[in-house]
Amino acid sequence: MSTYIDADVIARWEKGTFDLLIWIGQNPDEPIAFPATVWQQLTFGIFAWEPMRAAKRNRYLLLIGTVPVIPFTRSHAVQAAKLAAELKLSQIGFADFQIAATALVDDAELLTFNQAHFSRVPGLKLATV
Repeated sequence: MSTYIDADVIARWEKGTFDLLIWIGQNPDEPIAFPATVWQQLTFGIFAWEPMRAAKRNRYLLLIGTVPVIPFTRSHAVQAAKLAAELKLSQIGFADFQIAATALVDDAELLTFNQAHFSRVPGLKLATV
């Protein structure tokens, strides 16, 4: 089963509170990828904060430059819309519905620290950290 990585995992890795490389080493048979929505969030960080741009770009590209990005397809969009309607946007951001939908449609686990949002999504498999 594939594991999709949420942006908060990268944020914690960057802050030094989670070692993603150790997690990957402990789960060598788990193919990892980023949903396109997460990739957008990560690259936004590179472009948005000018003082950190060079350092972030280099650090991100070392880790995430080789990680596959899963496109956000029509099937993912329909699933995200269904989830948003079903859960009435219950304090979950629309980007999180897109991320959850991508994992659900592709039958992947989601590696995230955002249990408060993603645990509300029926059927979503969350990877343990």
